[in-house]
Amino acid sequence: MQFSAQLVRALAFLGRNGANGFAISIFVGLALPQLAEAFRPLLPVTIFLFVMLTFARADFSGLRRAFDRPRSMAAAFVWLVAAPPLLMWFLITAVGRDSLEHGLLLGLSLIGAAPPLMGFPAYAALLGLDNSLGLMVLVLVMALSPFVSPQIASLLAGAAVPIDPFVLGLRLAWLLGGSMACALILRRIAGPPRLAALRHELDGVNVIIYFVFAIAAMDGVIDAALATPGKTALYLAVGTAVSVGGVFIAFNALRLLGKAEAFVLSLGSGMRNTGLLVAAMGAACPPDAYLFFSLLQFPIYCAPMAVAPLARMIRDR
Repeated sequence: MQFSAQLVRALAFLGRNGANGFAISIFVGLALPQLAEAFRPLLPVTIFLFVMLTFARADFSGLRRAFDRPRSMAAAFVWLVAAPPLLMWFLITAVGRDSLEHGLLLGLSLIGAAPPLMGFPAYAALLGLDNSLGLMVLVLVMALSPFVSPQIASLLAGAAVPIDPFVLGLRLAWLLGGSMACALILRRIAGPPRLAALRHELDGVNVIIYFVFAIAAMDGVIDAALATPGKTALYLAVGTAVSVGGVFIAFNALRLLGKAEAFVLSLGSGMRNTGLLVAAMGAACPPDAYLFFSLLQFPIYCAPMAVAPLARMIRDR
């Protein structure tokens, strides 16, 4: 009993201080490459668990506010589905498809094809912003992604996609469908009030899941940095620029919805769940594309600390 109480307190502490832990976990993965290699097979498991916990804990009562604004919801949905692939298409076309390495081409295509990051409504809630519209749009986009994401990736990357779009869509459907089904079972057994009461403890569990995910994502980064430092630096710069640019463009494009709503949705536009597609590809994911996915986690994991001052300014106004 004493051990259980200590464990609960430790999880609650992690949950209250999770933003700092996100960035730290990236550097732990870099410092312990053997651990990163051992954790890599756990990548699909971490995504499954995070999707399950996100939907199990979602406060769907707040979604009524989103349905009261159908135009805002439609605009947000269209943007989060259509804007990223269009922006990636413009970028790939401007640079020149033939001038891009296959790993970088596939990585950019995955950004355009992937749904928004599962955690972006949680980021918004932690920053004190209303996330009802973002959560509603996330649910819709995630339900659509097994049918849309593989086709978008295939259109953007062409022959660089190492797996048939139908197979990729089927794997995505199993991964997302299974996690959502488990989420409904968990809500049924525990009940939303109980899950809400354990908010900090479950936040701590999410921090641990993110921690394992981050370590697994760092597999091969140190070796690549030593063997091909120029390529590693290029991938990191491109991934960071695309993420920051996605947030900036979305915020300015959606400002008519209100600055707070635009800011929340811009997080989903700039931070994409490429890990979902990488997990669905499994061993078929090329090493260079996995390296790009790994380096893309740096701006994503540092986002909670980076955007907090701006979020506070918007919230106060």
